[in-house]
Amino acid sequence: MTTRNQWKTWIRNLGYPVKPSAERRTPSGFAARRRNSSASKPATIRDISSSGLRLLTEERWPLGELIPLTVEVEGLLKDPSEAQITVQARVVRHAEDGIGLSFVLPADLDPNLWDVLLRNAVVLTDPKDIAHTLRMLRTILFLCRLCQDGAPEPILLLGGELDQPRTEKAMEIAHGAEKLLDSEPDADKMRAHPHLVASILENGSWADDLTKQLWAGLLATSCSVEGTDQSNSSFVDLLVNVTHTQSRIFVAACTKALDLMSEIEYSPSTRIIFTPDQMIRLTGIYDVARIATDMAYLFNSGIIEKSFDFTSYLPMDTFDITPAHLGMELYERCKGHCIKPDIPLDLAEGDQPLPLP
Repeated sequence: MTTRNQWKTWIRNLGYPVKPSAERRTPSGFAARRRNSSASKPATIRDISSSGLRLLTEERWPLGELIPLTVEVEGLLKDPSEAQITVQARVVRHAEDGIGLSFVLPADLDPNLWDVLLRNAVVLTDPKDIAHTLRMLRTILFLCRLCQDGAPEPILLLGGELDQPRTEKAMEIAHGAEKLLDSEPDADKMRAHPHLVASILENGSWADDLTKQLWAGLLATSCSVEGTDQSNSSFVDLLVNVTHTQSRIFVAACTKALDLMSEIEYSPSTRIIFTPDQMIRLTGIYDVARIATDMAYLFNSGIIEKSFDFTSYLPMDTFDITPAHLGMELYERCKGHCIKPDIPLDLAEGDQPLPLP
């Protein structure tokens, strides 16, 4: 069995491939099915190696056909999507009890890395370790698809350049972007610049849960069929300094603005005004002066239109969080319409504030 630190060494040695062995193993609880096919049911994997697998199934896909295959571990996690990978495989033989398939891996995927991670997924016994290994495999396959020849740059982040918690965050961002791209008609053709992908994963690996959604959206909108667009680089520089509290204000402002834009009475002069109680509930912070300071940062960054007036000694009775054009563009780049934050937007007077973070 290879430890986590050992397979990180494999990642750092990308570019020095050694022909992998194709030792077949009998996995426990592993199944596979044809992706995006409602007629295909999960079939038990009889044995598996780095070169292919054998399925126990009555299905007989045509010999030579290239199949998008989803490999998963049944019953491992509440969310099955967290314990599965999708890989291309070619049907190479039919047998009485099933079929044999050969993996068709991305050309730039290091065979040693694939071998050690797949072997770990099969031989490990702790569900958390298995799930982590499958998430790593899924992330690497996704990065290979997006970046192709440039994939080693973002992959190396996962091999030791980030610590364990940040590695998990980076993988979650990649998975979030993958889910967003799945709804695109040319999802399998989407590409992104390797340096931009690495920058998003590295900077986003510091994010909390809400800001992580923004980073995932930013990665998704960095992708195109051409794969050369780097216009999101400026938004990386903008988002990297947005704190948890500021992101809640920013997302609430943009979400509310989009809601108002759908109303007949909306006009460009419409302002988004929150009371102090509403801001306390939104941010979980009882110090309204501190909230005003966060608003000042968003204003100075060009994300909202107005900064709080610190020259007045009057009590803070309103907060204008109307987003600026740049803020709305950032929100759109972060796939704002796909974000589902747990943020109260219609706050009645007397609502209890959120607990302090």
